[in-house]
Order: sequence, then structure tokens, then C-alpha cells
Amino acid sequence: MTTIFEEEIRSQGALIRARADRGNEQAARAVAAWGDQSYCLVAARGSSDNAAVFFQYLAGRETGLLVALAAPSLFDRDALRLGGAGVLAISQSGRSPGIADVLAHAGRQGRPSVVITNDVRAPLVEVADVVIDLAAGPERALASTKTFSTTWHALAQLTSAMRAAPLPGVDELGDVVDAAVEDLLARDVPDPLLEVRTGLTVVGRGVGYAAAREIAIKVREVAGVRAEAFSVADFLHGPIGADGEGAALLLVVTDELSDALATEVLEGSRETGLSTTVLAPASRSTPVGDARVALGDTPNWSLGLVEVVFGQVLALRLGERRGRPIDTAPGLTKVTLSA
Repeated sequence: MTTIFEEEIRSQGALIRARADRGNEQAARAVAAWGDQSYCLVAARGSSDNAAVFFQYLAGRETGLLVALAAPSLFDRDALRLGGAGVLAISQSGRSPGIADVLAHAGRQGRPSVVITNDVRAPLVEVADVVIDLAAGPERALASTKTFSTTWHALAQLTSAMRAAPLPGVDELGDVVDAAVEDLLARDVPDPLLEVRTGLTVVGRGVGYAAAREIAIKVREVAGVRAEAFSVADFLHGPIGADGEGAALLLVVTDELSDALATEVLEGSRETGLSTTVLAPASRSTPVGDARVALGDTPNWSLGLVEVVFGQVLALRLGERRGRPIDTAPGLTKVTLSA
């Protein structure tokens, strides 16, 4: 029987297409509200925080804008100075108290704020200058899929508005996701990933690091397997030596990751006993791991979301193999309440 989680994986492309026009209008209003910001402060938690990391790399590369990630626990007093900041909150539920503290702080300093949310009736909406609606409908499976992909789309639209020109392929993202979902659900997940016993390490760089973070959290939530994500530089600095037999590496390849650096990660991982799988576009014939998942070619910013789709499918198949309750994700709650 098809799980709700799989149904929601399949729904992502259509939802991206459905929100395209309104999302562009809302992105334009957000950029107008921010005005001549000197940097963007983003408040987010959980999967939304992974999307924020994507925005940090994308906006920095495409517009030169510095994007800083807020630490909500610092916003319980009025000591932080936000001069020059445009503030962005990303909250699928719109109900995280820590995120609300950041927006309230910004409001007291007269800084313009934008909220990306899937619930336009949520408390965060009341204190924002502009609301960007994900319009994804209720997430019925506890592990989020469609709200993450629509957030990725919203952030791509926001970046397009900031650069006053659409990102390459932004209008085709829904179709790209549809094709990736159908292709990846029909394939077998490589054995090194399905046979993992002691843990999965997901490594990437730039947009690929944002994707790696989301893949790791989905595997933890749905499959109940210890999974963690690192940037390539951080992984090589020390954690590469911590795993061994029974553990697996998933290397997420994007344009930011050179073949030389990827090869260093793979060779070092093999020396410690990790099995290695490379997730990369078909046009990148190297680097080579114990297994390989080749993806269709698409612009780098959207490739990251295709890699996240693979992570969703990996979490589903690994959870099925382990006999997990896929849709209820034990221990998971929708709203991140801690600051």
C-alpha cells in the first residue's frame, strides 16, 4: 500500500507549478519591502533551517547579498543591533516561538520583515510586513516533503526578484521535480545505502551542503537511522575518521565541489571502512564511489532540490526495509518549540 509520505513526495512538482504566479508576486513585494538592505537575517529551524542554508549560498552567489542565520536564543533581549537588515522568517507552521522573537525584535527596531509559511493564519503572519504563502496544503505525513520543496521554490523566486531576472530554469522547476520523482521512485536504491547498519554521513558543498543537511534529517526522521551532514571542509577536518565498517557515505555533488576535493573525501572514507555512494548529475563522470546515482542535468540551484528528492526516496525505502511506521515518524513533532 502506498504511504502518505510517498503520495506527498509525488505531489511536489504540481504544487510548485500551482504557486508559481502568486509566488512571483509575493517575492516582488518582499524585495520592495526590504528596500536597500545591506544584509539579510534569516530565522528558521529544522528543515526550514536547511532551506535557509540554501538561500545563504544562492543569494550570495547570485546577488552578492550577505545572508546571516539568526540564533533565536539571543533575541530574548533588545541587545542585538539590526541596522541595515532585511529580516526573513521561514516557518512551515508559522508557530515557532523562537522565530517569533526574532520578528518581534526586528519590529521594535523598525526593520522590514518577510515570512515564508504554509499557514497564512499563523501568529507569525500578524507581525510580518510581507507574507509568502507556500500554498502546499496540510502535510499529512509528519516528515515534511512538499513544504520543503515549495520553500526551495519560494527562495529561488525571491532570489530572482532580488537580481531582477529569473534564475535559469526557475519556471521549469515543477516539471524537473516531477521527472526526478518518477525516475527515482522507479529505481533501486544502491545497496551500500540500504545496507547501512551504524550510520549514514552525507557530505556536500555550497548548495550541495544544504541538500546534504535535508537528506540527513529525512533519513533520521523516516528511517530511524543515525544520519548526519557535514560540509566537505568540516568533514575532512576530523569527522572523516569517526566511522567505519557498517557505516556509509553519501557524497552530494554540485558545481561547488571539485573532482579533486571529492576524490579526497572518497579515498579518505574508504580508508576508514565506509562504503561510498556518489549522487551527481550524469554529466559528471567523476568522482567514482562504490555506487553511483546519476541525475538529469539541471541548473546547479535546482540540482540541489533534485538531490533532496533522492534523499526523500532513500528515507522511504530505508524506512520500509527497517519496518518503520513511515507516516508517523516516532518522536517527531511538526512545530519546533525551542528557541
